[in-house]
Amino acid sequence: MSKCPYCSKDLHLEDFFEISTRVTRKGKVKVTKRDFRGEYLADFPNSKMWACPSCDTILGFTEWYAMRGS
Repeated sequence: MSKCPYCSKDLHLEDFFEISTRVTRKGKVKVTKRDFRGEYLADFPNSKMWACPSCDTILGFTEWYAMRGS
């Protein structure tokens, strides 16, 4: 389990994403992640800013971009 390095609160996947759960006919629990709760960078729409939900300190950024052309 991960903790925030600034406030030492436990961080879970539910803190950053909308999570939906359902039970199948066979009795298995299916968990799916939906939308990201954080902020996106304006210049890079697929880059996410990860912040601690309790102390609001920035934990990091997702650097993702697609190379276009050759």
